[in-house]
Amino acid sequence: MSDFWLVPLSWDGETALLGGERLRLEPADLRMRFLEAMGRIHPRLLMMFKAHLLPEDESGEVCGTEELPFALAQSGDIRLSAAAEPSETMAVTDALPTWRLSHCAEAYLNRMLTAREAAGLLRQVEAEPEAERWLNAMRTWTASGRQVILLRED
Repeated sequence: MSDFWLVPLSWDGETALLGGERLRLEPADLRMRFLEAMGRIHPRLLMMFKAHLLPEDESGEVCGTEELPFALAQSGDIRLSAAAEPSETMAVTDALPTWRLSHCAEAYLNRMLTAREAAGLLRQVEAEPEAERWLNAMRTWTASGRQVILLRED
C-alpha cells in the first residue's frame, strides 16, 4: 500500500528542503478526484514522484535507494543536496541531516513549475469541500514562495 504526500518544497537548484508540514492525501478516492482536478488545470501543477528516488544510492550510479533513509510520516524538515559535499555552513547552522539528492530527482525538481506559476494556476482550481484543506495548503505554500511536490511512499 502506498502513501501519497503533499509536501511544501524549497528548491534553489542545489538544495531541496521538504517542509515538515506534509499532508497525507487520503482517502484514495478523494485523492484521485483532487489530482484529476489539478491535472485539468495544468499537467505539471502537481506531478507525482516516488519518494525512494529522491536520495542517491551510495554508488551514485543508480537513482534512488531500496529503502528511504527518512520517514515522511515523521515531523520535521528533510534536506537533500545535489552538491558533492554538504557545505560546512549548512552543517554549522543547524543539525538537520542532509542526504545526497539523486540526479533523477534533480532533473525532476528542475522541471517543476515555479511557486509563482503554480500560485497563478491554483486560483483556477475548485476542490471538493473535503479536499479544501489540501488546496488551501498548496495556496499558502506557493504564496510564501515554496513549490509543492506530490511524493508517493511505497
